[in-house]
Amino acid sequence: MRLANGYSGANHRSVKQSNRAAIFRAIHRMGPIARVDLARETGLNPATVSHIVEELIASGLASETGVRSPQRAGRRPISLEINPTAGFAVGLDLARHTITGALVDLSGVVHARVEEEADSPWREETAVPIGSRVVERLLRPLTSSQRDRVVGVGMGIPGPVSIRTGNYLAPRSFDSWRPVALAAELERRWQLPTFVDNNANTSALAALWFGAGQGTQNFVLLNLGVGVGTGLVLDGDVYRGNHDLAGEAGHLSVDLDGPRCACGNNGCLETYVSVPRVLQAVRSGSRRGRKGRAADVTLPEAVTALHAGDPHVVDVFAHVARHLAAGIVTIIYTLDPELILLGRELSAAGDALVVPVREEVRRRIFPAMRDTVRIEVSNLVDAPTIGAATLALREIFQAPLGARVRRGFS
Repeated sequence: MRLANGYSGANHRSVKQSNRAAIFRAIHRMGPIARVDLARETGLNPATVSHIVEELIASGLASETGVRSPQRAGRRPISLEINPTAGFAVGLDLARHTITGALVDLSGVVHARVEEEADSPWREETAVPIGSRVVERLLRPLTSSQRDRVVGVGMGIPGPVSIRTGNYLAPRSFDSWRPVALAAELERRWQLPTFVDNNANTSALAALWFGAGQGTQNFVLLNLGVGVGTGLVLDGDVYRGNHDLAGEAGHLSVDLDGPRCACGNNGCLETYVSVPRVLQAVRSGSRRGRKGRAADVTLPEAVTALHAGDPHVVDVFAHVARHLAAGIVTIIYTLDPELILLGRELSAAGDALVVPVREEVRRRIFPAMRDTVRIEVSNLVDAPTIGAATLALREIFQAPLGARVRRGFS
């Protein structure tokens, strides 16, 4: 355990739990994998590996999958992999007008998905009742055996969250934030362990465990939607900072004399690259009398026009790419990541956005970084919901044979 004075200690029980977790995560990450390779990868002795593997098999968390092609002479080792359906979690993603829920297994596969539309932009007052309906719709069709394997609920929300307390920090104004105990309320309602985080962090967590961030120790995910959400992965884990507020890249100033942002600052990145600002710029063409561009054009229509080479839309996205690149350059110089991932709605523009961003970033950064920093579109469908579920699933990965008591659902 970690003490307040910063010193760490470990007793026999915690060491054993740590070893179990290391073995289970290695099987998850590299399976099918043989016992001998697990010993090499984890640094544990073969006897310890064999004992833990037998425990995992007996609990149903892992299984043997037959023989692996030998790389050397001698007895062919038996391969191991996790049993993905040994555990499930519900992931909820709160967007502006929609709550999306998914039932996710240990391999990140979505087994069921539902949506609930809201009549108005989400508020903390409506999150619990609407979220509860989504959870109920996901759990009701399950058998009793499947329900017993649901280990918890994770929720990603578009706003500041204290993951330590489970509180949503509801901004009433720039100078007045009110903590809302979302996790505690949701847990009372669902009678399941509940975890709440910012949905940019959940997207980054999904990329780290199941998506383009696998095997990458340092990367940044930028969710380009109604605002700009930022998930930071540093040294192989999501980094949240001293107040759980790290990663507000949407409020980096890319123009000191730029437009006023809702946060109170001027020239914030999201005033140039958020979906509402992009659509506002695209729609401005119709107000100037351009033909064929309705004032209510949608983002998919704008992306289609971009790919078709519409001059006005191409100009709008070129402007977006320049400002997005400016923000990314600041991130690169600050954190020196291996990878920048672009997610959410605006990333649907694909290479038409990513290629000019890459070119502008390469033009602006040190030569030593140009060929090592990758900028890509996040490749994981339903990343926010999968990542939200991972908030609960990771409890299994941290303590595979720990007490996982299902407390029922009402």
